Amino acid sequence: MIKTSFFKSIWRLIVVSVFVGFSVGSGAIAQKFTLPVIPDTQEEVTRNRGMFFSRIEWLAAKADSLKAPMVLHVGDLVNFDNFDQWELASVGMKILDRANIPYAIAVGNHDTEAVGEFSGSAAPGNVNANLRKTQKFNYFFPVSRFPLQKGRFERNKSDNSYYLFEAGGLKWIVIALEFCARDTAAKWMDQTLKKFPDHNAIILTHYHLTPKGEINVNNAGYGDMSIVSIYDNYIKPNKNVVLVLSGHVCYSAWRKDVGTNGNTICQILTDYQCKDNGGGYLRLLDIDTQKGTIEAKMYSPYYKKTLDDDSRFSITGVTFVK
Repeated sequence: MIKTSFFKSIWRLIVVSVFVGFSVGSGAIAQKFTLPVIPDTQEEVTRNRGMFFSRIEWLAAKADSLKAPMVLHVGDLVNFDNFDQWELASVGMKILDRANIPYAIAVGNHDTEAVGEFSGSAAPGNVNANLRKTQKFNYFFPVSRFPLQKGRFERNKSDNSYYLFEAGGLKWIVIALEFCARDTAAKWMDQTLKKFPDHNAIILTHYHLTPKGEINVNNAGYGDMSIVSIYDNYIKPNKNVVLVLSGHVCYSAWRKDVGTNGNTICQILTDYQCKDNGGGYLRLLDIDTQKGTIEAKMYSPYYKKTLDDDSRFSITGVTFVK
């Protein structure tokens, strides 16, 4: 007669084996996640709010299945610097707030007083000085709307700010950097990157790549530092930078460079305002930290369509900080 204790031992062994197997399997799955990137929404806010809302509603519904830790917006959330457009943008993004989906927004030139209240043309006055006037952005999107935000360059202003999260079994930092940044803001970014050497860094800024996939050599004519100066002095030397995301110019481009310390720096441009007012398109970055890959595609929840062109690409050989 076999004792009951024998069966109990066998049962414990089976339970432990199943649990370990599940844990290993879950660990492998956990290496993959999707990072959604919203391109310039200025034309949608102006002309087709259905496109604007469809993207955000889809993200709210799909965040769990995508394993999306947060959503990133490359800037030019609005087109004109008036309360109506800011109110509409705020109401749209509240869909993510209610779904407890954190996000970060880079400040584009149209998100500042550099543009008119009812026109995308330059507002009266000094355009460079007006670029740093972001009262409406910070009024409608106060610090309290960014739960993952952990620090800022200026008090109570999210123009230059950083966010922390964990995904793919790794630690991440997102730094939102202002348009054609001031040297002081770029230095703050550099110091912040160095404070988190064990975090994979994503630089979220409005203006970086040209449509040809080149790093811009100018300051857009009214900014401060040239983009290439920001890259050479404050991005390239930091060994933890993995991604630089930008918009501002249409449509899609990417490049992969090697940083000063041998890290791969993947830079991606996404801006579809020139195509059907934006088409509700969304950049989905499928990141596999185990394989060292980033798969990119453009999907429109509005049209329920994935673009089959050069906006779909795969970056391999990506080095992650582990």
